[in-house]
Amino acid sequence: MRYLYTVFLILIMIFCTGVTYFDDKCLNISYQPNTDKLETIFKAALPLKEGIVFTKVPRGLVVSIDERYFFSDGEARIRESSLCILDTIILLLHKLPNYCVVENHTQDNNLACTIYNDDCEISIARSANIVQYMIKYGKLSPSQLFSLGYGQYMPFRGNVESYDSSKGIPTGMAASQNCNNKMNKRIDFVILEYEAKR
Repeated sequence: MRYLYTVFLILIMIFCTGVTYFDDKCLNISYQPNTDKLETIFKAALPLKEGIVFTKVPRGLVVSIDERYFFSDGEARIRESSLCILDTIILLLHKLPNYCVVENHTQDNNLACTIYNDDCEISIARSANIVQYMIKYGKLSPSQLFSLGYGQYMPFRGNVESYDSSKGIPTGMAASQNCNNKMNKRIDFVILEYEAKR
């Protein structure tokens, strides 16, 4: 009886103190670079001189690229001239364990001769086409990529962590306000700093 009482007390102490034991298979922890390292990697690799802004946010690194590199007005077909940009991003994502959300932000498209009814529709189609290219031709795992289209509903907001590669310097609040309108039409490649699941 004393033996059972002792075992019972030990079990209560273990549960009350929050001590838990896991075997190695329960812990699936993989290293992911922090946003500073991600920013360094992407700045060094991307071939663009202007029309690109890097922003560090709680969810990770946002690489915002002017959508005119990727699409003509009113179209969702990817321009061939932008494939070197996409291929560079694909190459980096092959080497990183991070998930990537491809977000299109657009406004004021001429949709008169298109199949799209509004900016939101074309925005969804554009981000989906980029993700499809990255999966089909870039051989990235579909589970690593997500696509979202926001149309005109999430305009660009610069902050002190933004970086304008055309100037090579961090942009402050005042400076980033000047590029707000231009960057309202953009593709955001959001490199997540956490595990994402569908």
